[in-house]
Amino acid sequence: MASATRKLKLIRKRKLSRMGKKRKTANRENGTTKSKAELFGDNK
Repeated sequence: MASATRKLKLIRKRKLSRMGKKRKTANRENGTTKSKAELFGDNK
């Protein structure tokens, strides 16, 4: 069985890797460049 220290290190490592996961995924999927409508307003 793993020691308490080993468990804690693993928990912290996994927690750090998960931080910002939704934001990072959104950036990967949609990019960070704003759309023309966001930049210049919708001219319809």
